[in-house]
Formats: sequence, structure tokens, C-alpha cells
Amino acid sequence: MENLRRHGRIDWDIPIENANPRLSTAFMYSELRGKMLGVLVCKNAAGEEVVLRAFSSKFNGVLNVPGWAPPMMDEASFKATMAAGNLVIHPLTDHIANLEKGSEEWVLKVAERRAVSRGVLAELEDLYEVENFKHEKRTLAASYNLKRRMPVGTGDCCAPKLLNFAARNNLKPIGLAEFFWGKETASGGRVEGEFYSSCLDKCQPLLGFMLCGL
Repeated sequence: MENLRRHGRIDWDIPIENANPRLSTAFMYSELRGKMLGVLVCKNAAGEEVVLRAFSSKFNGVLNVPGWAPPMMDEASFKATMAAGNLVIHPLTDHIANLEKGSEEWVLKVAERRAVSRGVLAELEDLYEVENFKHEKRTLAASYNLKRRMPVGTGDCCAPKLLNFAARNNLKPIGLAEFFWGKETASGGRVEGEFYSSCLDKCQPLLGFMLCGL
């Protein structure tokens, strides 16, 4: 938190002249509002302390930032799948905009776009590889321990990203903290500098599998 206050960016490990403007925290105080960040303290095989850090989802549109835990999927594959889906979804959206709302064709095209979106979302979810401390690997869906559809954004929160990185790199987690930074959420449910538990709907259903072997 002190580094965020002092530097106003998340790439504080490099000189200011080499800083990436997109990694400034300024956007977190705009109408986009703030986001969750997390820190995981671990020990390596030699018993030395290692501190990992992560941000939820993307940081101002950036998925991978040096010094921060990476996403649980391959970025190139994710972007390629998203681009392929948009080639179908965007023309449908444009076509729907020119139809009479509520007409038979409008209803059919809206249903078609919804089906395509769900298909693309399923493809994106399949790109996530979840690894636990027994070095067992599963898809995101196979790791999610609730008998209902996963919320959008599952696997993008701080705790899963941090634990996945620790498991892949043979690091033993000792302690986890997640906190909110930036302009408070519209509901007021998240306030800068406050610590919060892992979310009930996205994270906790994954943690049973992710913590196996720890």
C-alpha cells in the first residue's frame, strides 16, 4: 500500500523514466473505480521467504505485468479466442441495432448472439489451467465445486492467481491478504485500504481443489 501511495503506479520496481503509463493507478480513481490487489507470503524449498503480488483481472487492460502473478491462461490463446468470437458477435450486434426491438427477427438474433457469447465464454474458460499443490491439473470448470454455472470472471481474482503461481513454482503459502485500492465501488462495498476475504461465488468454490496437497 505504501508503494502504491508513494509511486502511483504498479511498476515501481523500475525507474520512472521507463514506467509504462498504462500501469499508473490514476485510472483507479476514475469512474472505472478501484480494484482488488493481493499479497501471498510463501517459503521456497530453501525455507526463504518469497512475497508474491497480484491484481484482479486486468490492470487498465494489461494482463501480464512483470513482478505480478500472471493470469491462469495463455494470453495469446485468450486474445485469439476473443478476437475470433468478436468476428461473429460484433456483426450480430450491428444487425440487431437496425432491427425493430421486439420483432420476431430481433428476438431470434438476440438469442443467436446470446448462444454465440456463451460458446465463446466456454472456450475462454477452457483455456484456464488450475494446478494444486499435488501438481494435479484441471480445467476451471472441473475445479469449480458448486453445481451451478460459474460467474463471469472466475479465475481472475487475486487469490486463485497467487495460489496457482505458487503451486507451479513449488512455493509453500504462509499467509494471504487481499485489499481494495482506488475509488470505492458504486455500492460502497469496497473501500480503499480495507482488507476483504476471498469472494464467495468466484473464489471459494475453487480453493478446495487449489489447496489440495498444501
